[in-house]
Amino acid sequence: MVDIWSLAREERLQESKKRAESSHNALIGDDLPARDAHLIICGSKNCGKSSMVMNFLNRNDEDCRPTIALEYTYGRRNRGKVKDVAHIWELGGGTVFSNLLGVPLSADNVLKCSLMIVIDLTTPSEMWDTFYTFIDGCRITVENAQQELLKTSQQESLVKKREIKLKDEQACLSVKFRASLADSEYVDSFAIPLILIASKYDQFQNFEPEIRKNVYKFLRFMAHTNGATLATFSTKMENLAIRSRALISNIVFGTTAQKMICTDHNKPISVPCGSDCLADIGAPPRFNASSSFTEMRNIRDLWHRAFLEHFPSKNTDSKVESDPLEDDRFREPEIDEMIFQRTQELEQYQRYKRDRTALESQTQSEDKQPKNYF
Repeated sequence: MVDIWSLAREERLQESKKRAESSHNALIGDDLPARDAHLIICGSKNCGKSSMVMNFLNRNDEDCRPTIALEYTYGRRNRGKVKDVAHIWELGGGTVFSNLLGVPLSADNVLKCSLMIVIDLTTPSEMWDTFYTFIDGCRITVENAQQELLKTSQQESLVKKREIKLKDEQACLSVKFRASLADSEYVDSFAIPLILIASKYDQFQNFEPEIRKNVYKFLRFMAHTNGATLATFSTKMENLAIRSRALISNIVFGTTAQKMICTDHNKPISVPCGSDCLADIGAPPRFNASSSFTEMRNIRDLWHRAFLEHFPSKNTDSKVESDPLEDDRFREPEIDEMIFQRTQELEQYQRYKRDRTALESQTQSEDKQPKNYF
């Protein structure tokens, strides 16, 4: 005899199992690929870049030391059975080592890279040169990496697939712009996701209102015309630290981040990519209102002139403050001894070459002199 209750119980168990599997697949996906993103952080000296990274990785930043040249770290996130990896590259020393950004911005990584430029709000006179030094250099580096990527790709289908992916990465930098037709002429979207961070807001909030207003206006122009997201950071303010952590997580892991717009000079500035336009930003400070600034051919030079009127550039020494080779933390006795030995051998060889060259010259001059045999 068939046990109806046993059949019903078995059918119920199978349905429960199917629902559980369906919920699990909906949560993590049947075959979702792991994210492998690269975030490159550069900008002003001593502006909190390392603290921002430590804050994102939930590490203690009390022992945070100054970054020397280009340093690498990573973070991971478990997403079901998938492990997402965030490769974080931090450049120290300001613009001195900007040429090192070609290391992470290679053809292999360019489609997975995002660039974050951190500006020190307490030194407004340096923010223009710092930002555009990195922007101009990275534009060339990224373009070269893209060209190399297309040349080294053997299959045409692979090239097309990468081009489509690159266009998807640029979507937030172009499609979402609500700029007018005249405005779009002055917007040169960066080839990879770009973020402009204004740091040390805890000190900047005590500046004069007029200075804060002008700095915000220039920052908005710099971010908007390059297709960047503009945000604020401070190691002293917990709310800004939380926002920066959420922003970085959104960049490298694709998590949801709150997109808020705030251009009030009395509050931390926040302008997501594509949320601004030149009409809202207005004309440069101290600009002659009788002529329309949208009619200018080189709007960057126009804003730069206005910037220099408010924040004249100061003579700063771009040399490295201290030689890393003299740092006790990086001493290697065996290597140092080898260098000393090789240096002595080189000096000895140079002396030998000089003496031999002098002797040969003397011999040749003696041979050229006529000899008297009588």
